[in-house]
Amino acid sequence: MQQTSTAVVARNDDGIVTVRIRAGARQSLSDAERNLSAALMECNGGRCPLLVDIREAVPLDRDVRRYYSGRVLGGFKAMALLVTANPLGRMIGNIYLHVANTGIPTRLFTDERSA
Repeated sequence: MQQTSTAVVARNDDGIVTVRIRAGARQSLSDAERNLSAALMECNGGRCPLLVDIREAVPLDRDVRRYYSGRVLGGFKAMALLVTANPLGRMIGNIYLHVANTGIPTRLFTDERSA
């Protein structure tokens, strides 16, 4: 497990790397770089499925949103984006999915068990 100032990153026994954005954390561009780097390190050089929990995250600033949406996440097999089960949470998740160029299969979820 790794902790950054804005996220907790861990790989579970099933090999899934989970990035949980801290409640109310405002991410800078350097935070985004650290979070992605920590997630890649948890894969130990392999390709892992990635779960990003943004249920308690605040909206991203433009440069951070661009960084995340422009990243090709080749170190991961697939990505599940976990959002709050309300219209705003789904809207934020759908906007990310619309502009993201992840290069891997990516889906939006409101339930962690389903993700």
